[in-house]
Amino acid sequence: MPSAAEELHSTLVDRIAAHDRAGAVAVALDTVRSGALDIPQVHDMLAGLLADVGASWKAGETEVWQEHYATAVIRTIVEACHPLVAEHAAAPVDRTVVLATPPEEYHDLGLRMIADRFALAGWTTHLLGASLPLAELLAAVDELRADAVVLSAYTHFHRLALRLYVDELVAARPALRVWVGGAAFAHEHEGWTDEMVLDIATIPALAGQVS
Repeated sequence: MPSAAEELHSTLVDRIAAHDRAGAVAVALDTVRSGALDIPQVHDMLAGLLADVGASWKAGETEVWQEHYATAVIRTIVEACHPLVAEHAAAPVDRTVVLATPPEEYHDLGLRMIADRFALAGWTTHLLGASLPLAELLAAVDELRADAVVLSAYTHFHRLALRLYVDELVAARPALRVWVGGAAFAHEHEGWTDEMVLDIATIPALAGQVS
């Protein structure tokens, strides 16, 4: 018998293939509201679906527009679930996190889902989106009184660029906690400490690691 995640995955594949965005959103929301899956579990399933779509595109089995359409539907589902985040969030932990990607990195959907995980853990969460210049990030960190920053890279090329970005950020704000993540760190993170690479499973306990 398929699990709730497998059932949702299969249904979303069918809805996306039928170009039924509204139907895809409705079934995802119903799954959360029924308690069959919580929001992190839905996000895990959506991340897997994104990976499947990307692999299909790389194999030449999916057109570019189809990959973009599927990604847009998944983003809509994530946004539609956001009002439920506040309903299920833990008590506030008096910690603030800012999330962004460095210049020329435009993949921020995974980061969007990570932002919800921090919100569920009680953090004040500010998602600044893709391709943010360092000067703007520093201004946001100061204005928002951030305790931590999460940055994401999708490819090895963007991970190399992220290294300089992070080094400059740490030099400018040495007290700031910085975590990195994204597809570029999925298999290894040579050149990065274990403490810096974000493990999403540990997010509920991270507030205690930030002074």
